[in-house]
Amino acid sequence: MMFWSGLKSRMSEAVKHPLARWVVGGIAAGMLAGFLVLLYLRAPVTLDQETEKITFFQIGTGASDGPYFGLGRRIAAIISRPPDAGPCEPASPCGVEGLLAVVKSSAGSVANVRAVSAGHFASALIQSTTLDEARRATGPFRGEKRFTNLRAIAGISREAVHLVASRGANIRVFGDLKGKRIAIGGKESENADIALSILRAYGLTSRNVDILREEPERAAELMLRGQLDAFFLIAGAPDPRVADLANRGTVDLIAIDGDAATKLVADRRDLSPLHVAADVYRLSPGFDTLAVNAVWVCNASADPDLVRDLTRALFEPGNRELLPAYDDMPRPPKKRDRAMEEAMRRGVMMNAVANLPIPLHEGAARFYREEGVLPAK
Repeated sequence: MMFWSGLKSRMSEAVKHPLARWVVGGIAAGMLAGFLVLLYLRAPVTLDQETEKITFFQIGTGASDGPYFGLGRRIAAIISRPPDAGPCEPASPCGVEGLLAVVKSSAGSVANVRAVSAGHFASALIQSTTLDEARRATGPFRGEKRFTNLRAIAGISREAVHLVASRGANIRVFGDLKGKRIAIGGKESENADIALSILRAYGLTSRNVDILREEPERAAELMLRGQLDAFFLIAGAPDPRVADLANRGTVDLIAIDGDAATKLVADRRDLSPLHVAADVYRLSPGFDTLAVNAVWVCNASADPDLVRDLTRALFEPGNRELLPAYDDMPRPPKKRDRAMEEAMRRGVMMNAVANLPIPLHEGAARFYREEGVLPAK
């Protein structure tokens, strides 16, 4: 148990550094291979020995160099507790007994919807906007049957809607976008769907703005050349692409707020308000915007007891350093304050069930009721 706890502790520090994430990933893969070899080579189990059971549990993510893959590795470290790891200790990392999570790369949220629905992935990380489209059979799922067998375990992290404006374009508030050149993202991308919804909420359409279907990376290049006035990007804050532009002093980050934003949040289950603090991006004051959730999802047919245990593991106090929801929270004081820690834990659990576009899995809902986050039946 000390070994497994130490591994998780070192991972919690490593995930904070981009280069270290690749190292940790390689170490984890090597250790998994070694662990399986030991299982194969160990002496046969005698009749009076209890056979150890190991459950492999898949987590679909996104591209191997993308943010969802990193989130998936952190969740895998939280929920894994292979045989021989020993009992959980107070305030130490603790996963699900006998479970070993396997992180799978994928083509992204749309592919993950289909994979979890068909049973190809046990679970996956899916953007809340994509879940809402799958539920309503719109966007990339237009013409298909509604996906009704997806269930949420928890909202894992929030991604900010960035409206990045060229400093020379004289854009100070959202309404200044009128008549400007705006990149919204690729065709049928989650980025484009949300950007168009926001533009419409403020009364802006292709009749009064020049809409370009460019991905954020290309949009940043065009902006630096003076060929673009603004672009939308949905990503966790701080995003390195936006940070690079902010460090150059070439962009302003525009607030998405006011009555239009409030109405949009009321109309869409996949959006919520978010404030990005002043110290997140250099030379940029804090700003209000909207956010979407990265949601951990499983199939409705998943075993309720297993899902309840997975949800419990997410919020174990010893797993705090690995849970992405804590990243933007202040670190607790050196002198342990149990009341503060519990208040923060409860706040994280409340956020995990907020603004979900699909129902909670019954096993997850049971855990949240036990914790008093949801009302009892």
